[in-house]
Amino acid sequence: MWILLFAATLLAPSALKDKGMKAFFWSSLLAVLCFAAPAQAQYANKSLGVGLGATGFFAKNEPSNWGTSLTVGGSIYIENGWDFGAQIPLMIFWDAASGRQYLAVGLSVNFRYFFMEEYIRPYLGAQLGGNYIFGRDTTSLFGELGPIGGVDFFVSDSVSIGPRLFATAYWALNEPVRFSLGGVVAVYVYF
Repeated sequence: MWILLFAATLLAPSALKDKGMKAFFWSSLLAVLCFAAPAQAQYANKSLGVGLGATGFFAKNEPSNWGTSLTVGGSIYIENGWDFGAQIPLMIFWDAASGRQYLAVGLSVNFRYFFMEEYIRPYLGAQLGGNYIFGRDTTSLFGELGPIGGVDFFVSDSVSIGPRLFATAYWALNEPVRFSLGGVVAVYVYF
């Protein structure tokens, strides 16, 4: 608005001779200059990516000793080093006793805190989710909870590669709690 008034003063200098118009012009200019938002650099704060991983299970009478996964995920940077993410892993578990393989799909959400936010981004966080294992004779739906940690290395302004380690407790009704340790190497594109 003040630009229009300023342009009007250049085109018609007599317009600012009126005291009311002059006061309106200068107060509008002062308000715009005082309350204008400061310029900020906009950077990529959303990401999508894929990862490959492996998991080892540690529990008595655990039918599956280890598994591999293909994970699709994404995240959004919240603020002050905090990030919220979600992953959908597609997993294959190997049953040591029978030699059978099981397919599983899951969904997990996580919060991460980045200790540095430059080209190397170490973080710690926690994840919560669930998994469904197809083809098992016993319980197939498990909840999961555990800490995560890792480092993202930016290879360009918008691409990161990094390992993530996790320790997870799996629980289900009428089943013993199962524990696993694992890792994923993921590539993320930021936009």
